[in-house]
Amino acid sequence: MKDDLTAKQQEVLNQLLAFVLENNYPPSIQQLCQLCGVSSTSTIHFHLSALKKKGLIDWNPSEKRAISIREDLRDEYRASQHRGDDNEALENTEPEAVKNGVLPLLGSIAAGSPLQTLKDTVERIDLSEDLCPPGCYALKVRGTSMIEDHIMDEDVVIINPKARVREGDVVVALVDQEMATLKRFYREKDRIRLQPANSEMEPIYVKDVHIQGKVEAVIRKF
Repeated sequence: MKDDLTAKQQEVLNQLLAFVLENNYPPSIQQLCQLCGVSSTSTIHFHLSALKKKGLIDWNPSEKRAISIREDLRDEYRASQHRGDDNEALENTEPEAVKNGVLPLLGSIAAGSPLQTLKDTVERIDLSEDLCPPGCYALKVRGTSMIEDHIMDEDVVIINPKARVREGDVVVALVDQEMATLKRFYREKDRIRLQPANSEMEPIYVKDVHIQGKVEAVIRKF
């Protein structure tokens, strides 16, 4: 439908289309959470805002069920149902392993406020096989929350999803099952602290977090 959608944005859009075409009215935010398997309404708000910004839907967050979808997208979705290719549109691209020193660059990671990571391979980086273990992948940094650890905006970080994570390691942390950020990881009594390396920024406190990998190396393009 749109090549620049993330896998989760595509899923939200497809669930919207399926619901509207079956019921002739849009779902509520709570219904959309259930359809997409998301517990937080703020996550759905994030994806709807992204779809609105890309011109695919019109949405008024101050009104109930105030979501409308472009008519051409409805027609395209109907046609895809007949072709039986809707499941293919919903598939996520899993991180590919490093092979012969070539890493997949899987999009961007926030060094600031959490954002939705991009899961489609958009580029490949040719590296020495000695630089990182098998299974690693790369993400481009967005933001300045880790500048005191010499991780700058537009740097590329090499992530090892199989590494053992210890207190204070720089990790990719998945918050609320959807939003990812690059921070130092600390366990506290009844919560997790995701600590930026920027004295002007506050830490993020969460009850639960999924660590997607540890930073093994930082690459800077001059």
